[in-house]
Amino acid sequence: MAFAGQTLAFAGPGDGETINHFAITDESRWRLLFQPVDGVQEYGDGSVSSLYYHDAAVANIRKFCPDARLIVVLRDPTDRAFSAFEYWTGRGFETETFTRGLDLEEQRILDGYHHIWHYTRMGFYSEQLGPFIEAFGRERLLVLGYESLMADKPAGLTRCYEFLGVDPQSDVDVDVKVNAGGMSRNRLVTQLLRWIRRIPLLRWVIRKMVPWHLRERVRASSVAHGQMSTEERRRLDDLFADERSALVELLGDDAPAWAHR
Repeated sequence: MAFAGQTLAFAGPGDGETINHFAITDESRWRLLFQPVDGVQEYGDGSVSSLYYHDAAVANIRKFCPDARLIVVLRDPTDRAFSAFEYWTGRGFETETFTRGLDLEEQRILDGYHHIWHYTRMGFYSEQLGPFIEAFGRERLLVLGYESLMADKPAGLTRCYEFLGVDPQSDVDVDVKVNAGGMSRNRLVTQLLRWIRRIPLLRWVIRKMVPWHLRERVRASSVAHGQMSTEERRRLDDLFADERSALVELLGDDAPAWAHR
């Protein structure tokens, strides 16, 4: 919803072979994603950029799906920043340390790197949520905390079903990790996967021959998670201290648990 009608030209390492290549910005192609399928009650558009590019996203939602109900999952911004760093490092695009990546963030933004490089900027949720609440009303927005959702996935899904007014689905595999992030266990494997992604025919063959669930399990098993240093965590916790308070002020009791600490 953030990039409708645009031609993307983000300039960071890997942006040309990822977001610039895969983002669907043409309305006709976007609508093909929602063709009728037996058993599907409602369709949704899942995006990691709509919240961040809130002005464009709000305008496009009003234009293309004005009756939509909105679900937002918010992760502790300190952990979200490190997760983005790990994910991009695991894909072979980030080559700096986390501390250095934080130091470079503002320059990277000025240089046109796409939003996954905006490790801290994407974590200021209160200023991003405000335009959605103003445009659509609080009653059309369900806010979930990522940590609470991961701790009890069936309960989180039930809240989503109730909010959307659809019948619960009993066959959802809540244990599948989709698009898993983390530091690559093997740099050669990382480079091989990057090479595969650059060849459309080979990528298409793999998608046809290897089931989606298996691809995601392989992806999850090929990465390992690191840990922020004490200094890095303190740096980010201090940076986001006022943001936590602002989110509680905006959402009250509906703010994620991490915002109340």
